[in-house]
Amino acid sequence: MGANEIKSLTGIRGLAAVYVIIFHWYVVLFHKKPQLLNHYLSVFIGHGYLSVDLFFVLSGFLLSLTSSARFNDHLFIPDYKAFMYKRFCRIFPLYIVATLLYFFLFHFGEFESLIVNLTLLQGIFSFSNNSLISPGWSLTNEWVIYFFFPVAFYLIWKIRNKAWMLILVSIIIFIAISIFRNNFLNWGNYYSLQKIHGFNPVILFTRGPSSFLRTIADYLLGIFAYLSFERIKKRAVLLKYLAIPLFVLLFFKETDILIILSMPFFIVYITEKNMINRFLSGKVVYFLGLISYSLYVNHFLFIDTYDKISKFSGFSVNNYLIISALYVAIGTLVFSTITYYTIEKPALKYLKKMGERFM
Repeated sequence: MGANEIKSLTGIRGLAAVYVIIFHWYVVLFHKKPQLLNHYLSVFIGHGYLSVDLFFVLSGFLLSLTSSARFNDHLFIPDYKAFMYKRFCRIFPLYIVATLLYFFLFHFGEFESLIVNLTLLQGIFSFSNNSLISPGWSLTNEWVIYFFFPVAFYLIWKIRNKAWMLILVSIIIFIAISIFRNNFLNWGNYYSLQKIHGFNPVILFTRGPSSFLRTIADYLLGIFAYLSFERIKKRAVLLKYLAIPLFVLLFFKETDILIILSMPFFIVYITEKNMINRFLSGKVVYFLGLISYSLYVNHFLFIDTYDKISKFSGFSVNNYLIISALYVAIGTLVFSTITYYTIEKPALKYLKKMGERFM
């Protein structure tokens, strides 16, 4: 990793990946025994999908941090190509392997879907919106955002002294997708939203255009965090009081927008030397951050195979929850460690050398 890496930001990615894994395990496997959880713990785990928003906000912040010198006052084609190539190298190697694995295990014969998925553009086609791997919808959003990020950052840089406008735009977007829940904005799951009327600030069920709007709002908050970095840091004493309210909000329903709006301030806070920073920079949490992309991409493999494995192995129904949790946790951790060291790192190193040679 780079000498100037902010380890706490890598660490928070690791915890966010673990959070979303627990959420998906809870939704897919644990829902059969909901009475075992009290209301507040159930709500806390149920907010795990907001990890994806944290990924987006964090990505907007880090891309701004690493690309500001390149795109703040000019747009050159070579810089744009280098930016996109670097993002391609980061996302595609593992994604392609995971997509092919899922194709042969669960979707064999769906060749049209496979071809669309391999482009990572399935999320922009209403007729082929389903991702072969469940996290694919968010990866599609991120990949599409990359195409526009340099231009967007260049334009936003011109109004950097009015960074507060990015928060305002984000709020408007979140309110819009919390009110307008029609088939045009929410492709794949519109029918599950039909019973929801009026303003409902829960953004879990966003697919299609609404999910892209959600991603754009998150990225704007990340860029805001970067543009306001120095000014926010001067108020670090106030920021430390934000961590507890952010955590508490996770235990209450319909707080999605408030939680997301607090993320850029929390990100800036954990870049400072403090107790949370030290925890997130610790070896274990930092390692989870290093393999966070593998954790995120791989975890559904173990969630989706649990029922078959449990029947084949004869797992006791009485130990269902414990065994399913261990199977998903250990399987995902071990497999993700393997894919990180055998796919992510080698592919990134190889493609980087190829890029230096041809670009």
